[in-house]
Amino acid sequence: MPTLFEISKPENQARFHKELAEHFPDALYGSRRDFSAKLAGEFDAALALGSEETMQKLIEAHPYLLQYAFKTTGHHGTWAYSKRWIRTNQVNGLPGLIPDFIAAMQNSLGYSWQIIELKRPDVQFSNKRGDGLSTEAHKALAQCGEYMSHFANYIENVRVNVGNERIKQPDGVTIVIGDSRFESEAQRRVRAGFQDLSPKISIATYDRLRRGLLNDVLPSALETPAYDGAQTPDFLSGGPA
Repeated sequence: MPTLFEISKPENQARFHKELAEHFPDALYGSRRDFSAKLAGEFDAALALGSEETMQKLIEAHPYLLQYAFKTTGHHGTWAYSKRWIRTNQVNGLPGLIPDFIAAMQNSLGYSWQIIELKRPDVQFSNKRGDGLSTEAHKALAQCGEYMSHFANYIENVRVNVGNERIKQPDGVTIVIGDSRFESEAQRRVRAGFQDLSPKISIATYDRLRRGLLNDVLPSALETPAYDGAQTPDFLSGGPA
């Protein structure tokens, strides 16, 4: 068995992570070692655009960002399938299903599978009045319900469509939407209340991903807002995101 010193050698580290990436050869693989301080700036630039497509592309390039959407995953690596059909368009007119990501997170007990649906970072989970869900939230929930139902009833079909026989029924779904720094207190209550009622559905805001990234690569950046309008006290407190 290799010693800790041998494992820590750069050449052995590279080989180790190459072996990890090949656990699911056709998936996007990401680990924390791939990150640099430069990514923090790229994340803020993408976030400021308020575009779901821009965030999708950034996460595809750096799939380990998905780790920060979860509170406990093990942080041993992330394998993600981006925009894979789990149900193709049907001859009866039923549309196909394409989650933004199907991801496997490794921990000491094995893998945790999650469906991740991205929505716009400039639209909150709650509506503007803070007395219900936003249109984007309703849409995301309906989509995720269909995804989970299809996994439960047609898992073999999903495996064929995605091209991975090891995919399991997801442990849950995660919707990444909005930015808790710009939520009102009423909007936060709506999001927190929904989360309490729905343990298999996680609502993560983009600034949660940002906090995790900055904590790993650029802790000093946590002291200042990233772009005009960022609410520093709320950001530093973490809130319920």
